[in-house]
Amino acid sequence: MRDKFKKYSLGFFIILALCLGAGTSIAQPPEGAKKEEPKEDEGDPTFLYRFSQLLIPKPDVSFKKPNIREPGPDSANFPNSPYTLPKGMAYFEITPTVAGKGSSDPRTYSTPTLLRYGLTDDVELRLFTNSLTVEYSPNNAGFSPIVFDVKIHFWDENKDLFLPAVGMEILLQSTFGSSFLNTGVQPSMNLLFSKDLVWDTVLEASVGLQSDDIGFTSGDGYEMTVQGDLTTKVTERISLFVQTAYNGSVDPRFANNILVGGGGLLNLTETITIYGSYNASVVKDLPPYFTNMGIAFAF
Repeated sequence: MRDKFKKYSLGFFIILALCLGAGTSIAQPPEGAKKEEPKEDEGDPTFLYRFSQLLIPKPDVSFKKPNIREPGPDSANFPNSPYTLPKGMAYFEITPTVAGKGSSDPRTYSTPTLLRYGLTDDVELRLFTNSLTVEYSPNNAGFSPIVFDVKIHFWDENKDLFLPAVGMEILLQSTFGSSFLNTGVQPSMNLLFSKDLVWDTVLEASVGLQSDDIGFTSGDGYEMTVQGDLTTKVTERISLFVQTAYNGSVDPRFANNILVGGGGLLNLTETITIYGSYNASVVKDLPPYFTNMGIAFAF
């Protein structure tokens, strides 16, 4: 049964993704589901915005000042948002992380780093790496492989039909990293969902397929990963969330595990946010906890 799942699951997700993409052109959602027209913002366009206009000219798109609150950092919680950065906007997110020692896994320190760039309002280019990674007992230190990533926003939430916002993320882990952290070229894919609930609460979820150590190691299998969180806005600056993850994440922020935890975000300014979380494993012998504290910049 497991072999059959591995054989057909990737094809299923590819077909599903193609259907979702086709739906955006064949059956456009109602007016209430479309993105709001960008508002006129004060200030001169940034270099990154001018560069994006040079690559893909679109005169009817107005410049939006960098804002860390919308759509917000992806590194703060487990599931990534289906929303992409506006054209020409960029985020830099760095999240020092500690994973506890399991029966067969050493205690690990890493510094996940994510660079995001809005190529268009609906397409976001991303570079991710766990960056400096230190494993204890035995002691190893090195640089984790770089992951090339693109996120596509299909449509906004349709409140009339109670349909969530939908996006997709496609990733390719490279071999550009230290040899002891290199697990080969590994593709992954993620479907992203977001739905506004009551009391300023948002439900986010993702369902994806991640490669099971393919490439330079063994096999051609894939496994499913599921993530979810509930985030509530306490004040204009503070948000709290609870979250869970099954089989880790399609981007290699943490190893395969089943985690339950929570954390919060604090918006320091319009362009800077700090965040953190603590998460406990519910699987025996795997790392017992996963905790982080990070900062994100918009520019």
